[in-house]
Amino acid sequence: MDIFLHGFETQESDAGSPQFTATIDTGIIYLTGTAPARIKTLWPADQVFVVNGYDDFPKGLGSSGTLVDGLNNVFAQAGKMSQTVVCNIVEEGANFAATLKNIIGSQALKTGLYAVGRSKPLLNLAPKLPMAPGFTSFRPSDGVITPTVTEGGEGYTTAPDVVVTNKSGDTTGYGATAACTINEVGEVDEVVMLTPGLGYTAPPDITFVGGGGTGAAATATIGTVASPVASVLNQLCKRYRMCTAVSGPNTTNEAAVQYRLDFDSDRLYVLDPFAKFQKGGVPVSMPAESAMLGLQARIDYEEGFWVSPSNHVLEGVLGTSRPIEHSYDRSAESQYLNRNNVGTIVRSAQGGWKLFGNRVAASGSLHQFWSVRRAHDTIIESVELASEPYLDKPFSIQNLVDIGETVNRALRRWTALGATLGGRVWLDAKLNTAESLASGITYISYDGEAPAPMEHIVFIFNRNTGYYDTVFESAALEIARSTSASIAA
Repeated sequence: MDIFLHGFETQESDAGSPQFTATIDTGIIYLTGTAPARIKTLWPADQVFVVNGYDDFPKGLGSSGTLVDGLNNVFAQAGKMSQTVVCNIVEEGANFAATLKNIIGSQALKTGLYAVGRSKPLLNLAPKLPMAPGFTSFRPSDGVITPTVTEGGEGYTTAPDVVVTNKSGDTTGYGATAACTINEVGEVDEVVMLTPGLGYTAPPDITFVGGGGTGAAATATIGTVASPVASVLNQLCKRYRMCTAVSGPNTTNEAAVQYRLDFDSDRLYVLDPFAKFQKGGVPVSMPAESAMLGLQARIDYEEGFWVSPSNHVLEGVLGTSRPIEHSYDRSAESQYLNRNNVGTIVRSAQGGWKLFGNRVAASGSLHQFWSVRRAHDTIIESVELASEPYLDKPFSIQNLVDIGETVNRALRRWTALGATLGGRVWLDAKLNTAESLASGITYISYDGEAPAPMEHIVFIFNRNTGYYDTVFESAALEIARSTSASIAA
């Protein structure tokens, strides 16, 4: 510094020392459910708490409710490194619809499923595997179907907010949320339901607020819609970079496929049918996503976050609620479900009940594998967190080199582990213009590719009649040897 000093001083610098990129904890589960027999003073509703592994099972929860069942099924999968579960209990309502409303909760109040947003600030934990077992298989017949735009309006410069308001007298409908898009001339051209809600006795009013324009209008209808709980889980997964498993309707294979078609998401894994678990000494049929996500957490710790849970034994499963024919014949029921992006549970020919299916409820061929989506999420978020020390530092050669090498070292490590098939970092001159850099925006480009599961292994059998000659020659030599031995005797 230019301040006068007669003597010595030492200045420390971290320049030239890239950061270590720690892999985020991918096995943290978020479980929302009921526990009606709990001691409420110990476990109040909508207050997130953490269960740190198999030996930390909470006392005072009672034995009834979906949260207790979920915890039991998660920890049945536990290995030497047990799972961490962030829990949120909701009250049971007067009926299933009322309980469902509590499970969904409030985005504004961060209750129900939305309480996952409290986990990081309160517990310093970022769940990556959320679930609400027992509440995802229901497809309401009284939800809001995608509205029809009747007037595009004019003058919209940004997409306005879509407000869904119950008709006068409708006291039961809730949960529907929507968004819209505008076209190049400033008109609203499409409304998309984010969550369909349920319980509507009449089509709600659709209005548009903000966006700089006026005059847009749309009408809604009610009918059979996607699971509202699965819809909210999917929405939260996009917000917090998570992946979830949900249970299908547990009726028929065809109904499971129809359920899957309610979604186009690479963060949602549909599992059907229910599985049988022991409860109170008897087999009980219940949703299996808690076992599946508990299995995934164990795999993350024991094998790697890039490994698919398919073809792994689900511990504690006694069977399935309806039999699923399984073989490697394309006409088998398990193949039909997997071909239509529905995971299932099968009895393995080698023993045990296994999860069977790699694919999420997505349409794109590049986004079809559950394990690939989770691996890319892990790499992306780990890189972001490791690069935080460079945020707001001055633009310089050294800082750019340190960021690049921070990412490069992580990619080399993940490549050596098998999490990615390769990876490199570069600066794109077309993106990093003088104007963008002077505005404080720097683009660091990198690539990678998580390994797809070897879902279809093709053995090619080739006939080779030349082996007849080989066998004949061996037989001839053996006969000649035996004949010589006989003469010598």
